[in-house]
Amino acid sequence: MAVTFQGTAQTLTIVGNDAVAQNLFVIENGYKSRVNVIVRRLTFGCDALVALASVQNVLKVSRCTSVSGGVTLDKAKFTGLQTSDANVVLRAQANETAPITATAGDTVWTQMAGRMHTAVEQQMPEDDSEVLKARNLLPTVAATLADFVLRPGQALLVKVVASTAARNALNSTNYTVRCDWDEESVTTFAISGTVTLSGSPVDGAKVMVLEADDATLTNAHLYEVKTTAGGGLWSSTIRAGKVGAAFVQYENGGTYYTAPGSPFLTS
Repeated sequence: MAVTFQGTAQTLTIVGNDAVAQNLFVIENGYKSRVNVIVRRLTFGCDALVALASVQNVLKVSRCTSVSGGVTLDKAKFTGLQTSDANVVLRAQANETAPITATAGDTVWTQMAGRMHTAVEQQMPEDDSEVLKARNLLPTVAATLADFVLRPGQALLVKVVASTAARNALNSTNYTVRCDWDEESVTTFAISGTVTLSGSPVDGAKVMVLEADDATLTNAHLYEVKTTAGGGLWSSTIRAGKVGAAFVQYENGGTYYTAPGSPFLTS
């Protein structure tokens, strides 16, 4: 598939939350998306202001669901002519506000955050040197042998796990997360129709387009609502390999109309 966007995003500095778990960052490819997201690079920074002579905090990366909260991050493009799919959303906690809520799934990778054993040494700056490859939050295979893909409806979460709340203190722990990704278009097929009433085309009718994994409506969701125009016309797209359905309703002068739907739409 063609690459339609290449971009990067980074969080503000996120402070600890005085708890043993904290969601820092999510990259989400919404189910309405018409691209696959290829995560090319995912790294973090951690700056501790006090010495820690015990177990380090862990950065845990997992697929996730039920995402909400946080602040939406700007998407910086590599090429000025490209446009990111609006359904690709990157979220992060902002400083000590706007926490992210998400349900973590299978763990993809874990990485120790590092710690300052004593307060007499300098903090190492972050760069791309070999010494700091431990800042990577995806396995090496994702950068060399196999793409790490988020398909429409999938998301990836970066989370801090601490052994005690004191080891993730608000006033002494700071994090950043950075992400580079590509977007590749997915194959779709077109569906369309004309809404009529007593044989005449109707503008202003609402056509609800559903998309599902199969004909039994597994993982069904409302993809979009189209309003007919230009002689009752409407059109939409369904991802290849999925099943679509369309249903219509129309109101005129207090009278409500509907019609048999058009289910089981495939390529």
